[in-house]
Amino acid sequence: MADYQVILSRRADNMLITHTEFLARVSPSAARKLLSDFRRTKRILEVAPLQYPFADELDAQGIPPETYRKCLFDDRYKALYLVDGNMVYIDAILDCRRDNKNLF
Repeated sequence: MADYQVILSRRADNMLITHTEFLARVSPSAARKLLSDFRRTKRILEVAPLQYPFADELDAQGIPPETYRKCLFDDRYKALYLVDGNMVYIDAILDCRRDNKNLF
C-alpha cells in the first residue's frame, strides 16, 4: 500500500516523453526499459521517498540545500523531486549524461 502520492509535473512528464521518444528512434527495447524502470522508481517513491539523497548539486543554481531529492534509474536518468507531507512532486527527469545547468 502506498504511503505517499506521487505527482509528475507537466514539465517532468514532457521530459520523460522526450527521453523515451529519442531512445525509441535508436532502440525500442531501451525505450521500453526506461519506462519500465521509471514505473518501478515511481512505485518505490510511493513507499519510501526519503531514502534517496538530497540533490545538493542544485545549490549552484540558487536552490536551497535539502530542497530537492534525486533518484537515479535506468543507469543514466535522474528524477528530481520534493517531498511535502505525504505528497511527492517529481519536477524533472534528467539524462545524467547531459549538462543540466540552469534547470530552474
